[in-house]
Amino acid sequence: MWLHIDAAYGGGFAMLPDYHWITKGWELADSIVINPHKTVFVPLDFSVLYVRGLERLRRVFTLVPEVLRGDTIEGEKNYMDYGIQLGRRFRALKAWVIWRSLGRAGVVARLREQIRLANLLADWIKKDDRFELSAQPSMGVICLRFVGRDPAPAGGRPSFSARPAVAPYQTDRSNESKLDQLNSDIVERINASGRAYLTQTKLCGRTVMRIGLGNVLTTEEHLRKGWDLIRETAGAL
Repeated sequence: MWLHIDAAYGGGFAMLPDYHWITKGWELADSIVINPHKTVFVPLDFSVLYVRGLERLRRVFTLVPEVLRGDTIEGEKNYMDYGIQLGRRFRALKAWVIWRSLGRAGVVARLREQIRLANLLADWIKKDDRFELSAQPSMGVICLRFVGRDPAPAGGRPSFSARPAVAPYQTDRSNESKLDQLNSDIVERINASGRAYLTQTKLCGRTVMRIGLGNVLTTEEHLRKGWDLIRETAGAL
């Protein structure tokens, strides 16, 4: 039995003291992977694999023909014995450059800014009753769903302060399939425009739009323009 923890996206946030809860249970893992190109600002592609029993990993991948046997009998680790590739690029250099430039404090400050922006966007979404916040953001990813211009219920719509932080999924809507398609259309139209890039996913079986923050240059102005673009595109459908 091999216990692997996929912390590809969220693992970087463990640098923040208030996100130390992420690491609960890591001491039980045989391996953990973190992708610094997703949250720690290293250009694509760069992954970090932590392995408890390195010799077990070597036994899985090592395949030493006679022509290479002399290269493997050495004091230093030969990384061809720990993965599929015989050779590899100097990926560590770009990580060193970025982290040397920003420093730990700079990386942490930018991670905190991602979280602030994610929660700011969540607040904007909750103020527009054409959209639902699909999940309260805990890191730098926001999921939202366009639900259209549903007629106000008897007694009027609840005030913003009375609405739940995350809108519950209403499975009794008769037009859920149509809304799924509308959300996909919004994503496709925005991506085709070249002005922003969104992805889509499924939550509780329904299509939602997904925005991931991770670029070191992203500002609140960029976020506002992106949100305005989503609203304009939804209004045009």
